[in-house]
Amino acid sequence: MSIEGGNYRRIRNFEDRACAKECIEDFSCFGYEWNSEERVCYLKSRSTSGKLVAKPNTMVGFCQDDEDEVRYRLQDHVIVGPIVLEADDVPDGEECKDNCRKVGSLYYSWRPNSDNQRSNVVPVEEEEEEEQEVLGHCECISTMNELRLEYDAFSGFIPAPRHKHRRSIFLRPFEV
Repeated sequence: MSIEGGNYRRIRNFEDRACAKECIEDFSCFGYEWNSEERVCYLKSRSTSGKLVAKPNTMVGFCQDDEDEVRYRLQDHVIVGPIVLEADDVPDGEECKDNCRKVGSLYYSWRPNSDNQRSNVVPVEEEEEEEQEVLGHCECISTMNELRLEYDAFSGFIPAPRHKHRRSIFLRPFEV
């Protein structure tokens, strides 16, 4: 797989793990693409926007880090693909993510309603107003087909639940 566009650096004679590490260590990196035949690593900029296309011997990875809020989700991007469930007036992306997890979706995208766009709001320093709740549109997506740059929106991956080792079933205390 490949994401069209967004390349800002090419590194030759690299292995896949080294490519992933290079991306994580570079704050400007949003994701990477590695071609196993050519052994070339392409770093993708934080403003990547493009379709996912089939490309022989090529894999795509994203730089996500649960400890880093900036990389925690795909900020200012929308994942496009088949929609499993959608809802309007969802208060935030975390609720969107939770709803999508319940229906078994792999990805989610949340964008603010057009009347709630945050980019055009100029903060007033004189008065400290309580930040009003931003409502938005939530989409639960089964397959990623495209990434689109869209300011104030964000998307993310829904991690698969971790399964306990089978032996843990036998180690539970007895119920009385």
